[in-house]
Amino acid sequence: SSPLSCGLSSPPLAPHSPCIAMALLAFARVVVALSVAAAALPVPAGSGKSVSGVSGSRFSGDVIRDVPREMLAFAGTRRSDLKATRDTKHCERWIVVTSIFQPSPATRMLGEMTRQGWCYVVVADMNGPSEYDDVEGVIYLTVERQRALHFQIMDHTPWRHFGRKNIGFLFAIAHGAKVIYDTDDDNRLKVHQIPILGFDKASEVRLPGPVNVTRPAVTPGKPPVFNAYPSFNPTCGHIWPRGFPLDHVVGHGAENWTLSHGMLDRPPAVQQFLADQDPDVDAVFRLTRQLPCSFDGLPAGLPEVMAIPQQVFLPYNAQATVHLHEAFWGLLLPVTVHGRVSDIWRAYLTQKLLWDIGQVISFAPAHVVHDRVAHDYLKDFQSEGDLYLKSAAIVGFLAKWTSDAPTLVERLEQLWAALYSRGFVEEGDLRLAQAWIRDLLAIGYEFPDLQLGKIMWASDSDGVRRGTAGSEKPEL
Repeated sequence: SSPLSCGLSSPPLAPHSPCIAMALLAFARVVVALSVAAAALPVPAGSGKSVSGVSGSRFSGDVIRDVPREMLAFAGTRRSDLKATRDTKHCERWIVVTSIFQPSPATRMLGEMTRQGWCYVVVADMNGPSEYDDVEGVIYLTVERQRALHFQIMDHTPWRHFGRKNIGFLFAIAHGAKVIYDTDDDNRLKVHQIPILGFDKASEVRLPGPVNVTRPAVTPGKPPVFNAYPSFNPTCGHIWPRGFPLDHVVGHGAENWTLSHGMLDRPPAVQQFLADQDPDVDAVFRLTRQLPCSFDGLPAGLPEVMAIPQQVFLPYNAQATVHLHEAFWGLLLPVTVHGRVSDIWRAYLTQKLLWDIGQVISFAPAHVVHDRVAHDYLKDFQSEGDLYLKSAAIVGFLAKWTSDAPTLVERLEQLWAALYSRGFVEEGDLRLAQAWIRDLLAIGYEFPDLQLGKIMWASDSDGVRRGTAGSEKPEL
């Protein structure tokens, strides 16, 4: 039959039509040509596929690469983990701890605080216990439960680092926190109470009116740092906090300033408790001085809590510190520095920006006993290297730093970027800070407005106002 007779105008083809045979032959020729062309193509490295010959091959679906367990974001997640994430109760007062150890007397006592309405979260780590069940009222964020959380900081927070506590902060804020007690697994409360200046005895209700404080006097010629420890009458002689610039430890007028009565128009946003027995000091102190050491408190006749004036820096820690809601943005612990440095860098940065919202920090008498586990002091010394070599520089930089950004959010990002650009932290902390800000906004946290020039100090007992924000500037 002629090929022309196989056109569209032809009648329907019979099953054995010569036109069908011709079509099948043409199709077979195309298949053979494609197979020959495919055989001539190079084989991609590592593909595991064979394209030799003219018959082709089926994709086997066999394993061609390994997926390490650490790449699995939800490995080991149990239904109970997901249910616990949904069912977590909301409360306004939270205790936040991270730990790699089994429960201690300090953590068990914190658990007992849940009877007084506190919520309590402990953040686990890879090298910590899998359970924390024998601690009363605790919410234990296991590795699996953390993987089920939606926070953006999860992608910027390494395992086996003190900074995993940041996850606990966000967890508490997302579940209604108005007050956060930031503490450690070895700082044991002396009594079943977490006192908050400006609140009632149960630390539940904010009391109206100004709060009484002791205030160190800033005079011309003083450095921009103040060592508050000697003012609390330590039993061990001269002492300074971890992170205090070594340049100012002795002979530079950074301690024993004149103290007087003062009042603040609202409670300090960050309230640090001292610790007895083994206070928070650096390895230089521990290698050269005798412990134990306790604090007898401020001189008689003065309020027991000291508020640190604006424009004066003093490092506080993550071991026994109350943070009020307007300071939650400053809870972030950097993760590209050692844990012995992390909370100190946080303290200096946060103080600088607290002044922009009309706030200060305070130091209170020892309310905890530090049951410090055995440490190798020389290893601590090595870990604290940045504190010895960079603390004076970070204080000097922050004292001069200014910004005309109209929001605290922008200033917070600017300051983290400035610390990165100057080598105090690495890029990972800038990315972490940006994720932290996004997380806070996503869970509904309201950043406080800037209050530049606002009077922070209320009238003293003699009716005279003692200063305004930024009115007293020590020499740099």
